[in-house]
Amino acid sequence: MSRPPLWRLAPWTRAPLLGLRQPAAVLAVLVTSAILACAAASAPLFLSSARSAALQQQLAQGCAEVGWGQIGVDSGPPVSQAADADLAAAWAAEGRVSVPALAFARIGTSDVAPGALPVVDARGEPLSLPAGLLYRPGAAENIEVVDSVDGAGVWVPQTYAEASGLAPGDEVEVAGVPVRVVGVYTDLFRVPESTYWCDYRQLYANDASGNTAPPALLLATDEATFYAVTAGTGAARLAQVPVAADELSVTDARELLAAQARAQGRVPTPPPATGAFVPNERLPGVVARAELIEAGLRGPVVPVAVAGGLLALVLVAAAGSFWADRRATEVRLLAARGVGPLPLAGKAALELALPALAGAALGWTVARGLIAVLGPADDLDPAATTAALWAGAAAFVVGLGCAAGVAGLRARGTAERPLGAAARWPSRVPWELALLVAAGWCWVLLRGQDAVRQDAGVAQVNGLLVAFPLLAIAGSAVLLARLLSALLPRLRRWAGRRSPAVFLAVNRLAAARLATATLLVAVTLPVAVLGYTATLTESSQTTLDAKVGVQIGTTGRAVTSVSRFDPTPAIDAVGTYVVRYGDGSVPAPAGQDGDSAGRVDVQVLAVDPDTFARTAFWDDSFADAPLPELLEALRGPDVDGRPPVVAAGLAPGPADLELGSLAVPVQVVAEARVLPGRRTADPVLLVDASRLPDVDRSARADRTAEIWTEGPTAPAVEALTAAGGVPLRVVDQALVLNTANFLGITWTFGYLSALAVFVGVIAAGGLLLYLEARSRSRVSGYVMARRLGLTRAAHLRSLLLELGGVAVAGLVLGTLLAAGAVAVVYRRLDVDLIRPPTPLLDVPWTAGLVTAVLALVLAGLAALYAQHAADRADPASVLREDA
Repeated sequence: MSRPPLWRLAPWTRAPLLGLRQPAAVLAVLVTSAILACAAASAPLFLSSARSAALQQQLAQGCAEVGWGQIGVDSGPPVSQAADADLAAAWAAEGRVSVPALAFARIGTSDVAPGALPVVDARGEPLSLPAGLLYRPGAAENIEVVDSVDGAGVWVPQTYAEASGLAPGDEVEVAGVPVRVVGVYTDLFRVPESTYWCDYRQLYANDASGNTAPPALLLATDEATFYAVTAGTGAARLAQVPVAADELSVTDARELLAAQARAQGRVPTPPPATGAFVPNERLPGVVARAELIEAGLRGPVVPVAVAGGLLALVLVAAAGSFWADRRATEVRLLAARGVGPLPLAGKAALELALPALAGAALGWTVARGLIAVLGPADDLDPAATTAALWAGAAAFVVGLGCAAGVAGLRARGTAERPLGAAARWPSRVPWELALLVAAGWCWVLLRGQDAVRQDAGVAQVNGLLVAFPLLAIAGSAVLLARLLSALLPRLRRWAGRRSPAVFLAVNRLAAARLATATLLVAVTLPVAVLGYTATLTESSQTTLDAKVGVQIGTTGRAVTSVSRFDPTPAIDAVGTYVVRYGDGSVPAPAGQDGDSAGRVDVQVLAVDPDTFARTAFWDDSFADAPLPELLEALRGPDVDGRPPVVAAGLAPGPADLELGSLAVPVQVVAEARVLPGRRTADPVLLVDASRLPDVDRSARADRTAEIWTEGPTAPAVEALTAAGGVPLRVVDQALVLNTANFLGITWTFGYLSALAVFVGVIAAGGLLLYLEARSRSRVSGYVMARRLGLTRAAHLRSLLLELGGVAVAGLVLGTLLAAGAVAVVYRRLDVDLIRPPTPLLDVPWTAGLVTAVLALVLAGLAALYAQHAADRADPASVLREDA
C-alpha cells in the first residue's frame, strides 16, 4: 500500500481549522495582514482622493459655473424661444435637469464679451450710454433693490438710472423694442461679489480699468422680455446643469463632459450662426490640471507606499515566525519524521489563510475609512477602488506566502539547529550600510536637481527628496540599533550591581539582542519619520502662508481701487489704508544694471504708521528690528530735506526716488529683508503717507488705493465706498496664489506623516509580538524568581524599565535623526522661488510631545499586559513545560 501524499494527511487536512485554536497566532496574523493590506491599498485610494481634491480645490477658487455642464447656441436674428426647449431636451436626454442663462453677450466661456444695445427714452431721445441685457432665474433675488414696481420689464443699475433720468415705471426702447423699467438696483460693482454673479463679472465690472467700461447691465425679469428685445439682434443662450463642486471626482467630471458633448450634438444651430458656440471649455483644463497634480504625487507617494508595505511585510514575516514558536512541539515532531521546510510552509499557509484573508479584508476597509476621514477628499474614482481591491488581494497572497515561508524555514531551523549555536554570518553583516549608500546616491542626484519642480505651473515634490531622508533614516536607525545592542553585554555587567528590577530588565534585553535591536528600530523609525514629515509639512505651510501674506500685505485681503479718496475712521476701524505707487524708480546701485537711464524699478507703499502694524503681515525673520520700530523710524526727522523711508532691497542712504515723473528725494533709514505688500521682484519702499507730496494723475505713477483688512470683505468695501472710492478688485489668498499648485507638496508630506503613524502601528504590533514571542521564557523566569523572593512590584518595575528604556532610546534616536534630516532638506523645500520669504522653519512641538507621550504610554501598557500575562500563568504548567 503506497503512502498518501502529505497534503492528504491529518496535520494538513485539519490545518485550516486547527490554526484557529491558537488565538495569539491568529490575532498576530490577522493584524499584520491588515496592516500590509492597508499599506498596499492606501496608495491608489490616496492618489484618487488627491486628484478629486485638486479638482475640487480649483473649482472652489473659481466661479461655480466652471464646474457646471453647459450647452448653448450663439446666433444672429431671428431669435426664437423655441431654442430653449431644444437645449433643455438635449440635457433631458442625458438624464439631467438644466437651467437657462440668456444674454446679449458671449457668456459661459473664459472670454466673456459684453454686447451693447441702443436705448431710447420715452421722449425718443437716445441715451448716451448703451446697455447690455441678461436673464437668469433668480436675478431679482440676488440684487440690492433701490426702487421697484410690479410687472414685467427690465431692471436698470442705479448709476445708469441717475445719469439717464430713469425711474421705475418709465418706458424705454431697447434695440427698438419698447420695454418697461420695473426697478433700479445698486450697481453690482459697488457691492461685495456674490457667487451668483461671479461668472458674469465682465459684463458689469471694469477690472482692467479700460477706457471703455462695459455697457450698463439691464436685467430682464423673464424670458419673454429677453426674447422680445433680442429677436432682431441675436443672443447667446445657455442651458446649464448645476453641479456640486465639492462632491465632484475626475471620473464624474469626465462623464459630465461626455454628456455635454452628446447633448450639444443634439442641438440644432439656427441660421444665421455668428460662430461655433463653445461649451464649457474651462472644466477640461481643470481636470487636466488635477491629473497633473496627481501625476506629480505618484513619484513620492508610490515609493512611500512600497516602503510602508515592506515594513508591514517584515511584521507579517515576524508573525509567521511567531506561529513557528507557538507550534514548536508539533513542528519538531513533524521534522523528526522527515517533513521538510516546504510542507511545513504549506501547513503554515493552510493554518494562517483564514486569519490572513480576514486581515486583508479588514486592511482594505481600514484604508478606505482612513482616506475618507483623513484623505484630501472622499470622492474616489471607481477605478481607484478597483485598483485598491487588487492591491489588497496581492497583499494577501504575498503576505501569506511570506509568513508561510518564514514559518517553514523557522520551524525547520528550530528543529535542526542545536540549542545555543552561534548566530550565522548573515546576521552579522551590516546590511543597513546599503541603505545609507543608496541614501547618499539619492542625495548626489538631488543636488543636481530642483527639490520642487514646476510642471505647467504646478509645484511637484522631487521623489528624491522623499527617498533620500527615508533611506537615510532607515539605514541610520538600523545601524545605531546594532551599535547600541552591541553594548548590552557591558550594560549587563553594570546592572549586576544594581537593584533586581534593573538587573532583570537589562538581562532580558541583553539575552535577546536581535529582538531588542528590532524593537528599538521599530520605535525609532516612526518617531524619526513623523518628526521629519511633520516639521516639513508645518514649515512648508508656514512658508506658503508667509508668501501669501507678504504678497497681499496682510493675512486677510486687500480691497483695491483706482479712485482717489482720503482715509476715514471707518477705514481705520476695518484695517489700514495704503497707497501703492507701481511706477517708481531709483538710481541703480553701484555694480547693478538698470534700465537705459541707469535706474531700477521700485514699489512704493505710502502707509499710516498708526494703523499699519496691527494689520500688516509680519514675521520676526523679515528684519532684525520689529515692525513697530521700523514704523517709528518713518516718524523721524527729515535728513537734508529727505523724508525717511524703510526699504527692502535697497541699502541705507539717500535715494533719488521718482514716482512717475515726480521727483521725491528720500532717505533710507532702515532696511528689512522682506516687507509686507511686495507683489513684484522689485525693491519695496515704505513711507509715511503724510510725508509724501501730492502725486497727481499727471505724474502717471500708477497709483492704487488699498484697504488691508483681516476681517471679511463687505465692511472694507462699504468703508471704501463711503469714502468716495469705487472698488476695483479684492486681492485675497485665492487670487494671489492658485493654491492647488502647491497642494501636491502639502499632500506629499501629509501622506508621509500618515506613513509615520502607520509605522507606529507596526511598531505597536512588533511590540506585542516581541512580548508574545518571549512570553514563555519571561513567565518561566518570573515563576522561578518568585520562588526566590522576587516581588510582583519589582517584576513590574523591571518590565517598565525594559520597555520604557527602549521607548526612551527610540525617542531620542528618532528625534536626532529627524532633526538631521530636516536640517539637510528644509532649505531646499522652497514652494515658490519668486515670492519671498525663503523657507521658514516651524517645529511642531505639540506633535512631538504627543508622540513622546504615546510612546511612553504604549510601553507602560505593554508592561502591564506582560505582567498580567505572567500573573495568570499556572506555575506548575510552566515548570512542567520547561522540564
